[in-house]
Amino acid sequence: MRLLLLALLGICCLSACTVDAVGSEVPERSICVSLSTQRLPINRIRTYTIKEGSVRAVIFITKRGLKVCANPEAEWVKSAVKSVDSRSTTKRNKSRAAPPAQPTNTARTPSR
Repeated sequence: MRLLLLALLGICCLSACTVDAVGSEVPERSICVSLSTQRLPINRIRTYTIKEGSVRAVIFITKRGLKVCANPEAEWVKSAVKSVDSRSTTKRNKSRAAPPAQPTNTARTPSR
């Protein structure tokens, strides 16, 4: 009897930990609390995302995976976004322009 009660209690605890209640909000992982005023070197920025909410921000993701929030109205942020966009457009254009190498079929006929 105790074993059954203990198992039932364990299942209830596990289900309470894994199931969210109706109406509960899951906090966002990328929330900017403050905005960086220090400029990031453009060559260290891998990509970015734009977050709208209580704090509007551009979140730069560096090549090392560090996330830095910045003011989207700052001039250095605008130029960094343009630079990252042009870099990704250039990569896409290069991959489209260079078709994959096709193997040439030069079959030799045996000489008689």
